[in-house]
Amino acid sequence: MSYKRAIPSLLALAIVLLVGFAASGQGVGDMQFFAPYQPSTYGGPARANEGFFFSVDTLIWNITRPETTTIGQYSEQGREVWYGPTEAETATQNNNFSTDIFTSQFVTGQRYEGGFIYGHQGLLFSAWRLNPQAQNIPVADMTMVFNDREWGGSLDLGHLEGDVSGAGDYRPLPVTFASALIQNSVDTWGLELSYLLRSSQLHSGGYFEVFGGVRYLEFNDQFSLHADGYVVPVEISGETVSSIVLSSRPLGEDQEFLYVGTLANSIWNQEANNRIVGPQIGGRWFNRYGRWGFSFEGRFFAGYNNQDLYQTGVVGNELTPETGLINDPSLPGHAPEVPMPVALEQTSFEHRVRKHEWSPGVELRADLDWQWTRHVGFGVGWSGLWLDGIARSSNLINYEFGTSSLMGILAENNSQNVFIQGVNFRIVVNR
Repeated sequence: MSYKRAIPSLLALAIVLLVGFAASGQGVGDMQFFAPYQPSTYGGPARANEGFFFSVDTLIWNITRPETTTIGQYSEQGREVWYGPTEAETATQNNNFSTDIFTSQFVTGQRYEGGFIYGHQGLLFSAWRLNPQAQNIPVADMTMVFNDREWGGSLDLGHLEGDVSGAGDYRPLPVTFASALIQNSVDTWGLELSYLLRSSQLHSGGYFEVFGGVRYLEFNDQFSLHADGYVVPVEISGETVSSIVLSSRPLGEDQEFLYVGTLANSIWNQEANNRIVGPQIGGRWFNRYGRWGFSFEGRFFAGYNNQDLYQTGVVGNELTPETGLINDPSLPGHAPEVPMPVALEQTSFEHRVRKHEWSPGVELRADLDWQWTRHVGFGVGWSGLWLDGIARSSNLINYEFGTSSLMGILAENNSQNVFIQGVNFRIVVNR
């Protein structure tokens, strides 16, 4: 569901309900927004406002980062790889990057709330959205481990095996990228519609409200990696081009560059779209002391999570079988000479899994408001939202080259806790 499509539809529904509810009530107070503030003249605590109300919040929230996992197949022993025909030219290779490179960053957002209350009954509508939390991290000399299974050819070789001697001595080859861009982003928003009940004024002068209704929330997480091999110049017209650029496209009639590497070049993208809907109950206590107002509220959300897990990518888009291309050891920072995989060529893949999870949530809020005019105030507050059963993309990738397909989705890793929290600055009208 699109946030842009959902908001107008639910706003229209809320307006119809609110107008109908207001028409059934009488004695709704005036809405002179900018009339001077007047403290209570009854010698007691201030009475709660009635009628239409709304508020607009600017949010500064952060989202917890995904659980740490290796970027590549986890292995305690690593993977033994060959750089040449003798055991002296072997090494143990492991993943040198993990998702702990991501942080819990603050992003801005908006929250809009409105409703109507007359006497002890009312309606409450809420819509919020955070701007995407995007992290783009470039790295260099990235090594990765894959679970490389036999691909079923006549030689019974793995996808990442090559001839290290030139005489049919096929061995596991290293996977090293000269550079990579690792990306993770989160886009989240939510809607609520609730029926509201307000108590009579308490002895302390405050009020207590309870509400119940339905809530919809989306938490869409995306992880991608774009990894490039090493760049070597190609000899054209008897001359070797010496400049090194990160592009394999021709730069002119007499210039061209080539990426080389066991998996040059590769890119994959994993999405985890969590669409959560369910009933919600909550409560709010508030009180006013002169121009100052305080409120505390909590919500419990019993969410049903319909998850759409989607993965696409391509490995080795510079490879063709048995090309004999090698990494050039004369270039700075390069690995020793390594032959190409004997059978692997450019291969694209696409995987999709749908899962269902229970995703309960708890939200707490605390707000402090200052009344500027009779019906308009300004405030600051804190909100925290905890969710369970959330799929995060970086933990879903299966780094396996199987007999019939490449990569895959670890659908059993589809449940993590997420905590979203931060401050909000608000304008409040008649609340």
